[in-house]
This record gives sequence, C-alpha cells and structure tokens, in this order.
Amino acid sequence: MESIALLTPVVDHAITSVVRQVGYLINYKSNVHNLETQTRELIHAKERLQHDVDEELRKVGQKTEADVEEWLTEVNKIIDEAHQFMEDERHAKKCLNGFCRYHPSRKAAKLSQKIMAELQKRKEFPRLTYSTPLQDIWTTVGYLAFQSRTSIVTQILEDFRKDNTDLIGIYGMGGVGKTTFVKQVARKAEEDKLFDNVVKVEVKQNTEAERIQIEIAEKLGLKFGEYGTLIGRELIVRQSGMGFGEKHTVPGRARILSNFIKDKKILVIFDDVWEELELEKLGVPVGTCKILLTSRTKDVLSSKMGIQTNIQLDTLNEEDTWALFQTIVGDAAKDPNIEKVAIEVASECKGLPILVVTVANALKGKKLHSWNDVLRSLKSGDGNELLQKAYSGIEWSYNQLEGEQVKALFLIFSMLGQRYYHLSDVLKYTMGLGLFEGINAMEEANDRLHSLVNKLKDYCLLLDTNGIITMHDLTREVARKIASTRQHFLSKGYGDEFKEWPNHEVLEKCTLISFDQINVPNLPKELVCPWLQMFLLSTMNKMSLHIPHDFFKEMKELRVLDLTKLCIPSLPPSIQCLTSLQTLCLDHCELRDIAIVGELRNLEILSFLKSKFKQLPKEIGRLTRLRWLDLSGCPELEVVYPDVIKSLTRLEELNMNNSFNKWETKEASNNISGRSNASLSELKHLPYLTTLAIKIKDANQLPVNFFSENLKHFKIFIGDVWDWDAEYATSKSLKLKISQRNQWDQGLESILNRCEDLSLDVFEGVNNIVYLLDKDGFQQLKKLHVQNNPEISHVVHSNIGYSRIHSRTAFPILEALSLYNLVSLESVCTGQLADRSFRQLKIIRVKNCPKLKNLFSFSTILHFLQLEEIEVKDCKNMKEIVEGKEEQLTDGVNDPIEFHGLRSLRLQSLAELISFSSYHSPLVASASRNPMQLFNDKVVFPKLEALKLSSIPLNKLCDGQLSARLCWIQNLTSLIIVGCNGLTFLCSSSMSMNLFVQMKTLEIRRCQNMVEIILTEEYGEVKNMDNMFPKLGILKLEVLENLEKFCTSASYTEFPCLQNLIIEGCTKLGSFIVDPTMRKNVVDTTGRHLFDEKVGFPRLEYLSINGLHKLTSIWHNQLAPDSFCKLIEFSVESCSSLIHILVPGILKRLHSLKELTVMGCESVEEVFEVEGKSDGDYNQSEIFICRNLTEVSILNCKILKNVFPAPVAKLLEKLEKLWIFNCQILGQIVDEEEVGLKTIIPPRFMFPRLMILRLEFLPQLKSFYPGKHTSMWPSLKELEISQCDKIEILAAEYSSFQQQQHQHDTKRPFFLLEKGSYSNLEVLNMWLDFHVLQYSLDSFLHLDQFACLFRDGLELQPEVLETNSLFISCEDTASAVGLSVFLEKFQNLRQLELYFGSMEEILFNEGVSDLKTLAIHGMDNLTQLWKENSHFAGPVFPTLEFLKVEYCGRLKNIMSSAISLRNLVQLEVVGCHGLKHLFTCSVAKSFVQLQSMRVENCHTMVEILGSSDDNGNIDDADANEITFTRLKDLKLSNLPNLKGFCSRNYNVKFPFLKTFSVARCLEMKISIDGVLQNDSKHGVLRITEEEEQGQDDDNEDNNDDVDEFEKWW
Repeated sequence: MESIALLTPVVDHAITSVVRQVGYLINYKSNVHNLETQTRELIHAKERLQHDVDEELRKVGQKTEADVEEWLTEVNKIIDEAHQFMEDERHAKKCLNGFCRYHPSRKAAKLSQKIMAELQKRKEFPRLTYSTPLQDIWTTVGYLAFQSRTSIVTQILEDFRKDNTDLIGIYGMGGVGKTTFVKQVARKAEEDKLFDNVVKVEVKQNTEAERIQIEIAEKLGLKFGEYGTLIGRELIVRQSGMGFGEKHTVPGRARILSNFIKDKKILVIFDDVWEELELEKLGVPVGTCKILLTSRTKDVLSSKMGIQTNIQLDTLNEEDTWALFQTIVGDAAKDPNIEKVAIEVASECKGLPILVVTVANALKGKKLHSWNDVLRSLKSGDGNELLQKAYSGIEWSYNQLEGEQVKALFLIFSMLGQRYYHLSDVLKYTMGLGLFEGINAMEEANDRLHSLVNKLKDYCLLLDTNGIITMHDLTREVARKIASTRQHFLSKGYGDEFKEWPNHEVLEKCTLISFDQINVPNLPKELVCPWLQMFLLSTMNKMSLHIPHDFFKEMKELRVLDLTKLCIPSLPPSIQCLTSLQTLCLDHCELRDIAIVGELRNLEILSFLKSKFKQLPKEIGRLTRLRWLDLSGCPELEVVYPDVIKSLTRLEELNMNNSFNKWETKEASNNISGRSNASLSELKHLPYLTTLAIKIKDANQLPVNFFSENLKHFKIFIGDVWDWDAEYATSKSLKLKISQRNQWDQGLESILNRCEDLSLDVFEGVNNIVYLLDKDGFQQLKKLHVQNNPEISHVVHSNIGYSRIHSRTAFPILEALSLYNLVSLESVCTGQLADRSFRQLKIIRVKNCPKLKNLFSFSTILHFLQLEEIEVKDCKNMKEIVEGKEEQLTDGVNDPIEFHGLRSLRLQSLAELISFSSYHSPLVASASRNPMQLFNDKVVFPKLEALKLSSIPLNKLCDGQLSARLCWIQNLTSLIIVGCNGLTFLCSSSMSMNLFVQMKTLEIRRCQNMVEIILTEEYGEVKNMDNMFPKLGILKLEVLENLEKFCTSASYTEFPCLQNLIIEGCTKLGSFIVDPTMRKNVVDTTGRHLFDEKVGFPRLEYLSINGLHKLTSIWHNQLAPDSFCKLIEFSVESCSSLIHILVPGILKRLHSLKELTVMGCESVEEVFEVEGKSDGDYNQSEIFICRNLTEVSILNCKILKNVFPAPVAKLLEKLEKLWIFNCQILGQIVDEEEVGLKTIIPPRFMFPRLMILRLEFLPQLKSFYPGKHTSMWPSLKELEISQCDKIEILAAEYSSFQQQQHQHDTKRPFFLLEKGSYSNLEVLNMWLDFHVLQYSLDSFLHLDQFACLFRDGLELQPEVLETNSLFISCEDTASAVGLSVFLEKFQNLRQLELYFGSMEEILFNEGVSDLKTLAIHGMDNLTQLWKENSHFAGPVFPTLEFLKVEYCGRLKNIMSSAISLRNLVQLEVVGCHGLKHLFTCSVAKSFVQLQSMRVENCHTMVEILGSSDDNGNIDDADANEITFTRLKDLKLSNLPNLKGFCSRNYNVKFPFLKTFSVARCLEMKISIDGVLQNDSKHGVLRITEEEEQGQDDDNEDNNDDVDEFEKWW
C-alpha cells in the first residue's frame, strides 16, 4: 500500500501532462484565436501607456522611468513575435493528420501567457516619469579650441580639482568671448566627469535672488512649491529634513539649496555679473561647491566679491582670429580674388570674437564688392550695424565708471592715439588740465593717476601686457566717438588721413585737439580755438614745421601744449599769449632758440624729453612756478646757465637722466663770474625736490652732504661707467663708483640706505659689502649689482666685527644679485647668516670671478633654496656650485638639498667644474662617484624648467642608477648643451624616460665627442623608445662632428609634438634612428637614409638639414604613417652626397609644404623625383601633392639639369617666388614630358600668384621648357635674368612664334607666352646680351624698374621708356654720347644707376632733370661726371635727393659750381682715389637740404671742403660763412691723407649735426679729449673715433650716447 501511495503523485503528474499535450492538439484554433485577441489588447495597452508617457515628457525636465522603458521594450518584442507567429501560420501548409498543429498551438498558448503577465505589470507602475535637472546646452557655434584659451580651460579645471580652490573669476572686455569660454569649461568638465552637475546662470544687471535661486534649482532638477519647499523629489526632501511648511522667502530657499548642494560635486557658473552677488544669500556659499564667475570688470570680482584668483581673457591673436574667421566664411576665404581682402577684414576685427563672428556671418556667400565695402566700413569706423554689438559692450563699461575723473582720464587716453602709453606723459597732461582737484603734490597726483589707471584696467578699458599700458583699437574708437560728441574732442592718429584743417565752426567748439604721428598740412596763420585746453601735435619723422607768428594768439584757455617730433628753429611770439598754460612738452624735437619759453610765467611742467638742443637758456630761470622739469634723454645739452636751476625754487621733480653732465666743480661754483655752467650745489636750494634723476661723472663733483632727506624717488648715477638704457623696476636707484674713500659722506650713506636698486663699481677700501657699507644689512634693497671692484672679497662676511651687528638680517627683501668682474671675490657669504637673510632672493648671476671656487657654502645654502634663476659664467676656478663636504654629514642624515623654487640654471665656461655639488651620500658606493658627473643624489630641483650648460668639462649629466632621486628632471622644458666635449652621449635610455616628459626644447651644439644623443644599449638591453618625447617641440643638433645617430632602437620612436627640427654640421650622421637588429645585415652604412619607418614626425613644420655629407638620401621609401604631412618649410644645404631631394616616398605626404630651399648640394641631380609608370603616365598621388608651394629657392647645385618635372610645374598654383642661382649645367626650368605623355596640344603652365622670378648665373640655361608650350604669369611683378648667356630671345607670344617657325626662324624664345602674361610686371632686370633685348620686349609693358646691358644703338619699345627706375651696365664699347642719347628717351626717370663701362665722362642732359636718385658704380676711367663747357646743356638736377658714387678710381671732381643741388638729402662717395676734395665752397652753399654725408676709402683726399678747383683756381665764396643747415650725420672712414674738413678760414656751422664718426683717418690728429687738432683754428671739433672693422656691433643702436659733434666757430 505504501508503494502505491508513493506512485500516486507520479501517475497524476503523468496524466496531467498527457492531457495538456493532447489539449494542444484539440485547442489549436482557440489558442491561436486567444493569441490574436490578447495581442490586440496588449497593443492598445502599450499605446495608452505611450500616450501617458509622451504627455508627461512634454513637461520640462521629465524623463521616462527605467521600468517603464523596459516594459515598452519587452512588449514590443512580444508583439513582434506574435505577429510573426500569425504570419507564419497563414502561410503554413495544411496538415492531413493534425499532429503538425501541436507545436503552433503550444507556442500560441505560451505567448498568450506572456501577454497576460505584461498586461498585469502595466497596472503596477507607480509613476511613469520623473523630473530631471534642466540641462544647459554647451554647444558653442563657431567656437574653436584656440591653444591660448584651451590652456586656460585646463588650468581652471586643474585648480578646481584642488581642495583649497572654490572660486575663480574670469573678466574681459565686452565681446571678448567670456560666455563661449565658460561653455567650453563646462563641456570639458562634463567630458572629464569632474562634477555631478554643471549649472550656468546668466546674471547681467538682474541680481534678483528669487530669479537666480529658481533657475539654479530648476537646472538641478528641483522645484520650489507654493511655500518655497522642494517638490518632485520626495526622497531628497525627506533626507534634507525640510517639511512642506516653509514660507516662500529668499532665506528659506537659500537653506534648501545649500543643504541640497553640500556634499555633492557641483559647478555653478554665474555669467556676466555686473555687480556684487551675495552668494551666501543665494544659497551657494563658498565652500559648498565650485563657483566660476565672469564679468566685464575685475573690480566686481576682486574688490566687491573678494575673489583671489581672477583671470583676464584677452582678445585673439592674428592667427586665431583668422582661423575663426575662416571657419565661418568657409571656402570664400580660399578664393584667390577674395583671400587678400578677407585677411584684411579679419585683421580689422582686432581679435574681438563677437566682431569676427558678426562680420564673417555677414560676408558668407557674398561677392567681392561686398567684401570691399565691409573692409572700407571697418577701416573708417562707419559700419554701424556690424560694430554695434562690440561698441555697446565697451560703452556699457564706460557708463559703469564711477566718478568724472576716471571717465575724463579714459577719454584723454583715447585721444593720445599712441599704441603704448607712458604714464609719465599722461601725468603731465592731467596735472596741466587740473584733473585731480584737491591734490597739490606731484607725488600725490602720481598715486591718484595709478589708482585711476588700475580702475580702467579692472574694467578692461585699458590693457596691461607685461607692464605696458595699451588700449584696444575698438575701445579707442568708442571712446573717441563719446569724446567727439560729448566733450568736443578732435583726434587723428597714425594711419588717419589729414588733408586739411576742420572749419571754423568745429574748431571754435574744440576743447582738446590731438594729432598723433601724422604729417599735418601747413599750420593756419591763426588757430581760433577759444575753448581749447589741450593741443597735441606729433609728426612721424621729425618734419620741419614753421609755426606762424600768430598761431597761438586765440588760445587763451590752453593749459597743455605738446609738440613732439618736430624741427623747431624758434617758437612764435604768440606763444606768450598762452597765459593759462600749465604744461609745455617739446619732446623728441630739434630745437634752437627756446628763450621765449621763459615768458610763460604760469608754467608748472616743462618737458624736453629726448630733444636735441645745446643750451638751457637763462630765461628758464624766470619760471618760478615750475614744479617739474624733464630734461631726460638730451645728451647734446651742454650748457645749463648758472643759477637757472637754483631759481626754480618750487621744483618738485627734476629729470636729467642720460642728459647734461657737465656740472661745474666745487671750486668753480664759489666763483659765479668764472662759471659757465650750473653746479650741483644749486640743487641744495630746491626745498620741495622729491624726485631726482641725474648723472654725475665723478664723485669729486659732489658737494658735501649733497643728497637731501626729502628725496623720495631717485635715479642717481655717479661715475663714468653706467648705462641709462637699462630697465628699472624701482624708483629708488643708485649707481655708484667711488675711487677715493674720502668721497664717501653722510649724504651718500643716507641715500644708499634708502635705495632699492644699488649698483657698485670701484669702491675704495670696501672688501665686504655687508656690513661695511650698511650696518643694518640693506633692509630696503631689492636689487644689487657689483662690478669691476678689485677689492671686494665677500658680499657678506659675518665672522668679523661685532656680534651685535652681525646678528642683523642681511638683504631680507633682496630679489636679484649680480656679481661681475670681481677679481678678488672668494665667497658670496662666509660664516653664519642671520635668519631671513636672502630669503626673498630670486635671481643670482655671477660672471668672471676667477677666485670663486663655489657659489654657496654648505653652512649658508638653506638661505638660497628659494632661488628661481642661477647663472654662473666665466669663473675659471669654480669647482662646484654648492660646496659639499662629506664629513659634515652627521647622524646618518641623508636628505637631499632641494632648490624648491629654481626654474632656470645656466652654467657657462667653468673649466674646473667637477659637479654641482660633490657631496655624496655614504650609502652610494664610492665606485659610483664620478667627478665629471654634474648632478648626483644630494641636490634636487623639483621645479627646474630651463637648463643650459656651455663649455664645462662633463662626462655625464648624472648617474642613471640614481633615478629615484632624479625625478626632478621630468619637469625640464628646455635643455641646451653647448661645447661640452666630454659628453659622448646626452643620457641613457632609462634616464631619458624621465628627462623628456615635459621637454619642449632640446639644443645640443658643438660637443665634439658626442656619438649619440641617447645611449639605448644599457646593461646589454635595448630599451623601448616609444612615447619618449611627448611634448618636444624644438630639436636642434648643430656642429656635432662625431654624431653617428640620435639613438639606437628596435621599436618605433615618435616625436608627436615636434615642430622644428634643425640638423647642421653633423658630418658623420647617417640614419637618425638605427635599428640594432639590422646591423648584422648592413655591410656599408654610408648610404643609409636619414629618416625611415622607425621614426615619426606627425606635426613637424620646419626641417633644416645642413652639412650632412654622409647622406646620399634623406628619405626611405617606407616612412612612418602621418610623418612630415604638416611640413611647411624644408631647407637642405651643403649635403654634398645627396642625389635626390624629394623622392616618391615623401612626395605624397607634402600637402602643407610652402617653402623649399636647396643650396650647395653639389651632387643633386633631381629636386623632384616623380615615379613614372610603364605606360608613361605619372603617379597622380605624387604629382598633386606640392600644390601649396609658395617659395622655391635652388642655389649652387652644380649638376642639376632641371628643377620641376612637367606635371609638377603645371600645378604650382600658389607659387609666389622662384629663385634659381648658379646651377652650372641647368638647361631648362621644367623637364620635358616623356613620350607617352606628349599630345598634340602643347602643355600650358599657369602661375597665377608668382610675383618674383630670379634666374642668375645659369650659363647653360636655354629655355623655360624645351618643347612647345604656353605660359601665363598674371601676378609677376619682378623678373630678373642675369648671366644666362645661352638665352637667345627672352620671350615671345606663342602665336607669333608659330608664324616665325613657318618662316624657318631657328631662334627659340626662353618664354612662350599667352597674350597679356606679364600685365602686372613692375621690375625687369635683364642683364642679357644686346641682341636678346632687341627681340624680347614686346610683352613687357608699364614697368616701374628696368635693368639692362647697354651698348650704343640699343633700341627699346616705347612702353619700356616709361619706366621710373633705370639700372644700366655699360659695355666697354659704350660711349658717353651714345649713353646720353639713350637716356634722353626716358621722360619719367626718377632713379638712375650706372655700372661699369670705359667712358671718361658722362654727358647728362635735360631729359633726366627730374631724377631723385643717381648712383654711379665701378666706372674706372671716369674723370668727371659732366663738363661745364660741353656742347650738351648742363643739368640742373633740381629734384635730386640721393647721390652715390662708388669705385670710380680716376674721378677728379663730382660736381661743379654750375650745378645746383638744392634738394640733395644724402651724399655718399666711396673708393674714389682721384678725389683730393669732395666739393668746393661754392658748391657747398647749395646743400641746403643735405642731411647725411658719407665718405670712405678715398686715399688721396686731403680735405672735404676744397678751397680751389682742380685747376688751382681759388674758390672765392660770397661770404666766409658756410652753414650745413640740415646735416645730421657725417661719416669719414679710411681716408689716410685727410688732414681736416677745410684748410681755409671759413666759418663752417653744423647746427643740427647728430652723429660724426671717424675711422682710420691717420693724418687727422685727435687729442685725448677728442678734439680734432688740425681744425682747431676754427674752434673746437669734438668727435668719436670708431673702432676698427670687426668690432662687436651689439651696441649699434646706442650711437646717440657716444657720437657727439660739438663745435664753436
């Protein structure tokens, strides 16, 4: 029974299963019908649900719940499956026995069950959608990831990653792109998943808390209910503890927002903030999230909101502006007809993104005339619609300025028109205008000015670039519009057109007139401006300006007058009418009589900045109200009359830097009647003097206790060794040279203790700067420079003297220390230093201190670890920078010395250097100590960026085994190694993995024994070189005579960021990267390629190869992917074994190549090697590559036969310059096409952009292309063909040539042209045979310049005779008469240059009377330029301005008295050995405009001004006085027999002479003080004698300081 009971369930289950299976057979139709019914019901249920979901999604900020989306997805699958089932059943074959219905019936039943289950789920959804934050759209239309701004984005996000940075401000002028920029920040933050939410709110003028709170909440996915509670996210509300009873208040919402934001990663961006935002009041207090704000003013961010980190967003540079502009306008910018105009239009947008976008969008799809119209509008400033957006933002900033002073100052800045502003000038103007009411002292006014300037900078109305104050061009335009309408200001600046003065109605209303750097028309006789307060006039090139007698008569209210860059012989009497004048500036002027200035009794500011005049007249002493006298940069000022300065008793500021220094001595100052100049003692009578800039030649001139305690700002130079041109960061500078100890007194000591910038030269009796000069330790000093002192042994010697003194801190705020040429210096510091000594020092430079063995002792090194820059140079006994002694190591201490602030280290010419610090850790085996190893494990530089090592005896930089302590090298961005001959390699591969992590620049030069840069085979292993140079941008390898390779590597090596690669003078260099696995298979390495597939340069733009004599090929036929695809400029020079330059493997990559130079490659046979196919066709992927070439130069390639293959030449559409020089066997420029490519139609060569074509010294050149062809050169402006003797005919039109061929004319033209090919040619230099010219000029019309070989009978086309400039090389057979006849045909000639020829005279005629330039070169037989008794009429040359005569060895005279050269400006005579004098006195009288005269290498010249002509006739001038009224520069060089300027007793004057230099004039006796003794009977001539040739010309620009010409006649 029990067994039966156990079987019962089994049997029941079996029966049930059988019944179910049989049921599938019986119920087939009902199961299928049920499935159809339930499927329809499911479809309806899905549609109803989808409708409900869609309705919810139409609400803002809703998303579908995940389970709803899953249900819809599953339902769709079931419905598809049911439909497929029913479709299959309809097409199924009928079954006879019925058993085939089992499976379909069963499937229908199962599907029905699934549908019922899904329908049940539909009823269980609690919610279909949920609310989400409103997502900001970060798309930035037209935005480009500019490198300059991308780096700022990266920095901001890096700062936000730090816990201590919560708040950052971005400010910039309106339209600079701040909103677009913060969108980029937001997008990048989301990409990096730095925040959970990023919210941006636009603020502007509406700072209503409720609006901002609601917008933040909505974007966070929150809602405020009726009473201010958050609804829609119940879980969050419950967690925050907020009930539904909160009142609708700002504080209530703030608490809710703050509680929600805290402990989450959220970035809130407040864009365009106009005034202070109370962040805590809004519910986003600092510290709860990260906050980024933008504003047009820094003042809102820093002053009002207290933000510490504020970043100014500048305008775009030209490159970025053009990139943005191109992106918007598209292909239009590439249209050759539009491109140049487009570049100008983009430039006129001045880098302001809003204007770039507006203008670019307006021009999309427009024709050229629209572009020209917009360009005109932008230049003139009348494009109101385009400029309105940019203008409105700037005008808003102006309106936000608080106070009339700052607004007025802004408008004054805009009127000045200068690109850079000098605040000292602005102070002169504003003080003269009385802008600062209630301020009396100059120092207080200066403080106020700087305060207001800072406010303008905060509002981005002024820009500050590295301390240089500027104003954006658009800002200036807006300001001028405001000023012209509201203040009646009139202003014109550089580039503005000024044809005539405004009418009387305009002038009568003007209160300010500024004409800056424009050449004005003649001044009116009387300028009627009754309300004018400020008048500024500055010309471009020191034009001579006559100021009419009554010019200032009707300017009674004028307070400021500035006349700059003018030649003013005298001021008009009407200047006395300016009774209200407060400021007078005569800067950068050439002045003579200025005595009338003394009549301006109310004058308070008088400036002669960088003007040229000899005397400060006595009348200046009448200006008893004068407070500021500026004589800076007036080196020609020789006389300041006694007691003039003493009379200026209200003087507060006296500037005489680089100016007058002829102070009377102490003895002379006691005898007024014997004095001719001012004495220093006069300055002691100026009780209000607070600012002084002065140079005193000798400390002996100083009165006792000369310097007053009242001096607050000073630049005082004492001694003859100091240069004024250096930059000064402080207003308290003292440079001192004291050769005798008794010159030191309390006055000097007092000012020394107060100075911030101190320079010391010779100082007798001082061997220790501290504490012999300042017992307090120079507490105020920021910069110390010591030079040329033979006594100083220490800067600080704390082991001598009194302990009380030495306990004081030395140099606590010193920032820069330089020690030059101190032959006795033994140490910088000796003994223990007091705390805080040198703790602010950033820079130390030491040069030529031969006794110095180390820079820092171990005992003092802790005081110098904050250094940022160290430079040590030419210290021949320097052994180490930091003194290291192993016995000083105690208690096992092994911490390294860390220069935690050092960024730049330069060590140069240190012959005895053994190490930076020889102090080793005892843990390092002694065997590893290498005395020629620069760095070891005891010194680290965690921030070092720039390292330069030059001429030091190194074997290693550091030991690779110590890499754990050398992690600092990974911060290096620049490494320069020069002349370190002990180095055989730069570094090992293990070290290089750290060395090049941040490296951007690597230069290695003149290391004679360097074999490879990276030693890659180390300890028997080949290291992986991949990704070793991630940031390297510049690589220079120069004059490494034994360099064989860069490195050895079996793996691929890439330089992903390298842009410039220069390899020069590496004569043994073969392959750049050597594969060690290939060595065994290489028999001869001399033919290796420089670059192959083992090295990649994907971003290389500039490649220069010079002097690689080993190379036969540059490129392997297999190169790394993308290598050289961005190459823009490629230069190959002096690679003597190269056969081909551009081969098939590289050609197809040169999409970007623009400039190609091949020079001195003697074995080069082809520049472009284009691979041909068997059928004669070319590989098109190679031919179509170099289409962007703009410049090709081929020089000194001896066996080159042609330059371009024909298919390449046909596609040089962008070529602008082609220069081919000295290629001995070059027969044609373009190689003839192969037979398979020739067709019935001749090839056509089109060069639409070529402007310059030069073919020189090509003796075998016959044709441009050897076969029939046509060519077009529509843009060609300059064509020069010289020494190409095989050219028979230069050019002919193709149609004419065809006709001549039928006539059996065998001469082939060099060019076969289409009609109008040379329509724009301006310069034609044809140094060709006479017969070539006869048949060549039909195609050359309307030339501005023409050059040719001349022989008698040469005929030219009439159009050529219209040229303005003519250059002629005369053949030996050419005659003076023939030349005269030839020249007579040129009616428009303005410039004439004659070369060579055998003629003895030149017969000029009236046909060349309009010449402005005449030059004669190398006419060896020429004895005179013209004859007075010639049958040809003598020329007058009324317009000649420039005359040059060179190497005419037999020339006896240059000009005669019959010729007037009244307009001659420049005269140069060189190598004319037959001249005994330059010109006679009578001729000299005609030089009324002469400004420059140069005479060189005339060996028989005795005097410049001859007293007789060549026949010995005495030249009796009408008067004995000769004045060179305009002469500024006079140079006499290599005149061995010159005795003087003039031997007769003439009174010769040079009132405006600026420079007079003499070199190698042996007979001219010059005394020690520079007096020309031979001319002493005429007065005193003081000159500067030049050094011999070969001297260092580095100081060429400082001639004003040394070239003096002083003469009293």
